[in-house]
Order: sequence, then C-alpha cells, then structure tokens
Amino acid sequence: MDELSTGRPQVLTGEASLDRPVRWVHVTEIADVRDVLQGGEVVLTTGLPLVGSQAATSRFLWQLQEARSCGLVIELGSTLPAVPSHVVAEAERLGLPLVVLNHPVRFVAITEAVHRLIVSEQFEDLQFAQRTHEVFTALSLESADTSTILKAASELISGPVVLEDVGHKVLALSAHDAEVRELLTNWDERSRRTPMLDSPGNAGPEDWLTCPVGLGGSPWGRLISPHRADEAQAAMVLQRAAQGLQISRLVERDLNRLHFQAQESLLQELQDGRVRDEATATSRAHALGVPKAAQYVPVVIQFRAVQHPDEIARQQRARSHLDAVARALRLAAIDAFAGGIADDRVGVVVALSRADDEDQIMRRLASALSNPKEGGDEQPGRTIGVGRTSSSLLVAASRIRATAHIARAAHALPDSMVPYFRSTDVRVRGLVAQLQDDERLIAFAESELAPLLAHDGEKGAGLMDLVRLFAALHGNKTAMAKAAGLSRPGLYSRLRTIETVLNIDLDEPDSMLSLGLALLIHDMRTDNVEPPTGVEPATSSLQVRRSTN
Repeated sequence: MDELSTGRPQVLTGEASLDRPVRWVHVTEIADVRDVLQGGEVVLTTGLPLVGSQAATSRFLWQLQEARSCGLVIELGSTLPAVPSHVVAEAERLGLPLVVLNHPVRFVAITEAVHRLIVSEQFEDLQFAQRTHEVFTALSLESADTSTILKAASELISGPVVLEDVGHKVLALSAHDAEVRELLTNWDERSRRTPMLDSPGNAGPEDWLTCPVGLGGSPWGRLISPHRADEAQAAMVLQRAAQGLQISRLVERDLNRLHFQAQESLLQELQDGRVRDEATATSRAHALGVPKAAQYVPVVIQFRAVQHPDEIARQQRARSHLDAVARALRLAAIDAFAGGIADDRVGVVVALSRADDEDQIMRRLASALSNPKEGGDEQPGRTIGVGRTSSSLLVAASRIRATAHIARAAHALPDSMVPYFRSTDVRVRGLVAQLQDDERLIAFAESELAPLLAHDGEKGAGLMDLVRLFAALHGNKTAMAKAAGLSRPGLYSRLRTIETVLNIDLDEPDSMLSLGLALLIHDMRTDNVEPPTGVEPATSSLQVRRSTN
C-alpha cells in the first residue's frame, strides 16, 4: 500500500508468516494489550512499548503472539531509533512478523486505508452472500434440476463443480472453463483419497473443497470444487447448492410419488371395472401424460420374488421395482402408465400410435429395463409378459390380470434370451393364463384335485407336493424318491395313497396329463408357480416326452 511503502518498510522476522489474513489495524503505545486485541490485527507503534527491560519487551511480544496478532510494525524515530537485538531474537523465536519503518508515516492514513479496504471486502462478501442467496432461492422456487443448480454454482465460484454419489460415481458436473477430460481423469481413484467430511471443508492430497449432500448425517452424495478462487465464498456456494439439490430431490421424490399413486389408482380402477366409460378412461390417462392411442397393450413385468419379513423393506423393494419400470419407460420414450399390482409385479398399459411397431416398442422396453447404466433395473431375474392388444383402454387394462399370469408362467421357465413373452410363448401356460377365470377350467381343476386338497387339509400329508414332483419328473420314481428324500418303499406307499384318494391309476398317460393340467390351473390361480426344488418347471409334464424309466 502506498500509505505504508512511503515509510520504506523492512521485514526483520517472520517472513514465513506474512500471508496471515489481516482482520484489522490497531495503534498502541502501551505495553499491556491483552484486553484490547481480539486476533488478526496488525499492531502499529512508535516503539514505546519496547523501551524498557528485556523482560517487559518480551512480555509485550508474548501478548501479541497469544492474542494471535498478524504482526508488529514499528516506526523508528526519536522514541526508538533502532530495534534492540533481544527484541528481534524474541520475535524470531515466536515466529511473529516484525517490520520496521525507516521513514515517518501517518498512522491515521494507514489505518484509514486498511479499514476502508477491509470494510470494502466485507461489503463485497455481503453482496456475494446476498447474490448467492437470491440465485439459489430462485432456483428452489423454480424447482431447478441438478444441471441448472451445478451450472449456477460453478458460475458463482468461477470454477468447476462436480456432484458424485457415495460410491464416487460422477452424477453430474459443470466444468465452467475446465477441460472435462482432465477434470475427470482417474476420478474414482482420486476421489477415494479425499475423505468424506460432515461439513464444507478441504481434504485430500489435491486439497479439494467438498460439501456433503443429504439430510441428518446421511449423505447420498457430495459436491466437489477442485479449483476455486475464494475459499470462503466457494464453501458458502457449495453449501447452498447442496441444500438446493436436496430440496430438488425431495420435491422430485414427492412429485414422483404422487404421480405413481395417480397411475396406480387409475390402473386399479380400470382393472376392477370401476371406470366404465372409455372417454373417461382415456381422459384420465391423458391427464397423466398418456395420449389417446390407436391401440393399447397390457404389459406386466415380473420380478424375482424375495421374502421380506420387514414390512418397510418389502414396500421399499416394491417401490424400487416401480421406479425401475418408470425409468425404463422414460428412457425408451414409451407412452404408458404403470402401477404396482403385487410386491413383485408391475402392470403397464402402453399406448401405441398407428405408426408404432408393437414388437419394436416391446424390445425397446426390454432393453431399457435391463440397462442399469441408463437407469434401468439392476436386479436380475425380471420377465416381461405381453397381453393381447386392444383399441379400447378399458379392455386392455382388464387384461392386466391375464397378462400377469403370462409373466408369472414365463418367469417359471428356464432362463431364456427371449426379451418378452406372449401367451403363445408359454404354450399351455399361456392358454391357461387366458382362460384361468373360465368356470369350466376351474371346475376341471377342482374335480381333479379336490379330494387330494381335502386329504392334505385334514391330515397334512403333503401329497400335493408329491403330485407336483410326479408331474415335474414325468413319473420318474427314482428321481422322485431322491428329490423328496424318501425311500423307494416309502414313495410307493404314498403314491398308492394318492391313487386311492383320487381313484386313478398314476401309470396311465391320461392321469399324468390331467394331473399336470389341473396343477397348472390350481397353481396359477393361487400364485404358486415356483417349481419344486431341484427339478425343472412343471410345464414339461404337459409335453410328450419319452422316459427310460
């Protein structure tokens, strides 16, 4: 500063500490300054506190150090023509910057200039804080998305801002003027070396400024500023950006939840027949973003069933299935509405224009659903069932239940590369799925199995499970005994009981065919489609095969 440089300053000690931030300037000619300093001050003096015993001067310097003063500036003159060597030695020992002015200066000019500069910087900080507040308040009111929030943050701090998840995967970034390739080189490795902090701060070998994003000490990500101009301002911006991201996430989650609830409600009402007018159905679907279409396709996605004793965990898993389907529909740009129809199943009604190719649309859905990098389902073991198309939304929605049976039947088949299944793909299972509410089919299954079901209900003999083994293993008694953990005589005894209860001969081909079909009908209607442990699905019992046993 000109006001100080006219005094021809000379640094005697503390060169390594000249970068200390100056909070204020204080002029003193008294030796006891313990009660007048608050820290961060540069102390100006004509040297009167240093005229005296060595102990007194040492105590004065120690008080400056204890008060965390930035340094001591002494104007040499009649009061103190030269700085005593013991003062220089003590200041050196304390690491206190000691500066002498070899020409008289006006202390008031120095204090006014410094205070004016400090106040100006404080005012600029206040202006910056106000601007930051206004920017992020406006973004919150506008429900800005992630990219908009990051762009605003990077512009405010004039540097790149990166949002990553807790697994160090980059979710979004605003590079500002930085080179993206250079910025993200070996990102996960570099990020792992930077510890997660509970509040904005610097960490890691590259001195990254980081800020957690999340609620209540449970962050779902963090913001990182690898390069910035002003540390304090950047920390403030990242904190406001983190709050904006969390608000955006909560708002989006609430909106998605409400949207999902609206879709599920419509799907359930259509299935239950509570909406009887086609115009009402299509108008409600249109309000959910699904245009009136030439054709509607019922689709059901069957996920792998997992038993959750915890009700909350069960609901969360069901919601994750619906989220995965919704993301896949958005990714594939498919007009549709969806809703959970069971914990492990999601129903979808797809709207097709006259120009749409149904098979192509289904392949796009299957591809999007199985692509976790693009937001698809990361859990394996999901199967897509496709029902019969209709020009009526009411009719298509009413076929969701039959389509669910197709999806469940296909899910029980051995692994296949087929992206989706229709009733013809699951053969007799598909036929049963379409006719499963036909009273004649139900009566047939009841007449075949009712005595056995009653016997098991009364005595708990588990004969139904043995019949399932019989159908699944095509009557191979050796394989049945092994799968059931029974001796051959024990197995024969139980088979004779089954023959007696049902009044049939199990060795007759018609018995195997009738029992297999009746079991298929019964299990589909009771949602029990998993094959017996260690054997192929029971559908094979309805196919003509030769047995060597």
